[in-house]
Amino acid sequence: MKRNLILVFLLVTSCILMSGCTESTGPEVTLIDENYDAQKDYFTHKVDVEYAKGFTVEYFNNYKLVTVAEPQSDVEYSYILVQKGTPVPEHDSDSIVIEVPVDSVAALSTTQLPALEIIEELDKLKAVSAFTYINSAPVREMIDEGSVEEVGTGSYMNTESMVRINPELVLTLTTGIPYDDEHINTLIDLGLKPVVINEYKEETPLGQAEWLKFISLFFNGEEQANDYFTQVSEDYMELAEKTSSIEERPTVMSGMAWQGMWYVPGGKSFIAQYIDDAGASYFWQEDDHTASVPLDFEAVFDKGKEADYWVTSSMWNSIDDAESEDALYLEFKSLTNENVFTSYAKVNENGGNDYYESGTVRPDLVLADFVKMFHPEMVPDHEFVYHKQVEASSGGSEE
Repeated sequence: MKRNLILVFLLVTSCILMSGCTESTGPEVTLIDENYDAQKDYFTHKVDVEYAKGFTVEYFNNYKLVTVAEPQSDVEYSYILVQKGTPVPEHDSDSIVIEVPVDSVAALSTTQLPALEIIEELDKLKAVSAFTYINSAPVREMIDEGSVEEVGTGSYMNTESMVRINPELVLTLTTGIPYDDEHINTLIDLGLKPVVINEYKEETPLGQAEWLKFISLFFNGEEQANDYFTQVSEDYMELAEKTSSIEERPTVMSGMAWQGMWYVPGGKSFIAQYIDDAGASYFWQEDDHTASVPLDFEAVFDKGKEADYWVTSSMWNSIDDAESEDALYLEFKSLTNENVFTSYAKVNENGGNDYYESGTVRPDLVLADFVKMFHPEMVPDHEFVYHKQVEASSGGSEE
């Protein structure tokens, strides 16, 4: 009994000395800065969410309330971003409290890397899911230097490495596959701070790119994120405005076949938006899905064979490659007219596609690629960045 009283006394004394006890419902106890001012706004720069539908942010004097919502679902993730040296507010027990700015981060998707580079926080990167598919030159240099580790993701995550590295922030995503998404709860149980980033579920290219702002919140990098996004979005909208008056719009099919099924971007996906903003008509535009939709090969064949263009994610260099995959492709008008384009123009030696990396924060360049496909006269000086035209034969490929 006496021993227990002594322990209680020590805990209370420690709390008083640190001046850090709060009424938070969570276990976090932060060391309060002696110069803490409850009336001060600790966040000089703030972001406004203009296009993204998957996250929201509310600013308070010393913390940010950030919410991520799964589309077409009631599932939400809540994060309390507290300025270091200030008290943790009262919060729901399901919310994850993270002190900002963070000093170390694990990024489990290549789509998260460009944002860290843009806000100049790449030096805080400590772990990635896999080295193989990364295109970023600075990150590859860090890998070569041994300052970044490979930890896997989802059901293949190396939890022992994650615990040893102990990053203050873990950027991850959800797939909708239960055994993969369980890694989020695993990380929480290990005392880590996983944060869900689902930019790929956005309906628009600018909404996808705006998740750059989301990542900046954890580093107090809102100023850099705002400056970058403002320029990119203005360039995008300027080009989209030029194509908006086009009346003769070619029809475009997209997606690819895999094991008897055809996976097409939903009619509300950011791919469909790119096609529309580029002055063309998407052949599946009436669909209401934001992600890829699996369809019978016959259904796509009947509808898509008359499309003027085909934008695919296949790694084809020539029409011969398409034919060797399935001779039925030769019945598509887009192939006979040599109007097939692939998003595999910038690929590293391991097959890592930069379209899914830096392309996520350069919607202006991706849109210019699409306009170059359908209306090249409108962007005469633009050279393809993320896309290339599939050649008529295997004799060569366009750079």
